[in-house]
Amino acid sequence: MYLLKNLIQILKLSFCIFLISATATQSTPTKISILQNIEHPALNATREGFINELHKLGYKEGENLILDYQSAQGNATLAAQIAQKFSHDSDLIVAIGTKAAQAAMTATKESKIPVVFSSVTDPLAAKLVTNLKAPTGHVTGISNFVAPEPQFKFFKKCLPSLKRLGIVYDPGEPNSIALNAMMEKAAKEYGLQLVFSAATKTSDVLSASQSLCGKVDAVFVNNDNTALAAFKSVVKAAKDCKIPAFVSDVDMMDQGAFAALGPNQFDLGRQTAHLVDTILKNPEKSLPSVEFPEKTEEYVETM
Repeated sequence: MYLLKNLIQILKLSFCIFLISATATQSTPTKISILQNIEHPALNATREGFINELHKLGYKEGENLILDYQSAQGNATLAAQIAQKFSHDSDLIVAIGTKAAQAAMTATKESKIPVVFSSVTDPLAAKLVTNLKAPTGHVTGISNFVAPEPQFKFFKKCLPSLKRLGIVYDPGEPNSIALNAMMEKAAKEYGLQLVFSAATKTSDVLSASQSLCGKVDAVFVNNDNTALAAFKSVVKAAKDCKIPAFVSDVDMMDQGAFAALGPNQFDLGRQTAHLVDTILKNPEKSLPSVEFPEKTEEYVETM
């Protein structure tokens, strides 16, 4: 009888310990911090798609998820400060845009907190990874890269007279430098002459766009976050010059673009959520490969 009572007490104690342990586990939600390089419709759509899909995957704020979102407002120093803060209190960092991803990677160099980038055109040129198929560090993500050849082919279809194409870009963006080199190579195949105009900050975008007037048949912004953040300035300059504005982000069509070929940024966010889910559920495994857009979309302004 004494042994039976002791056994019952032991079982009760074990059950209480199990309940305490389970409660503790449930009371520790996953914290995902989102650092966005700058706010504009394309990157905002990426973030919205990411959060929307996270909820569909079973992550609920106030239950098993804490989300912290901050924008660096195009400021590299602010991006570094935010990333440093996130590196101390996050389980995983989602970095939207190249400069945000670079800041997050640097801040987590010691802690090795997983960093998942999204809407980064060239993660190799940005030195976020050294191998697309088998990332060896703590960084992986989703690229928004689309080769310039299908874009140029589409633009020529939309504007058969296109010979000279103006490119507004930020020379401080690794994405843009890499894309400019690719576009110059592809332009020869399509008989295009590229004319580049630099804008190091959003307030420079209007004057950079205006400087192309009379020199080009159309203007193009290709995944450059500085120019995209001030895309209305690009459109204004293009309209004043009576030339069309092309863009790589389909989300910019309602900002006045004439035509766009690129990935759906909301879908890129959804794709990012699935990658994050895989990493969180397999913490002991190496990070998955860098992924690219599952599809692209084409849009032309309707008259």
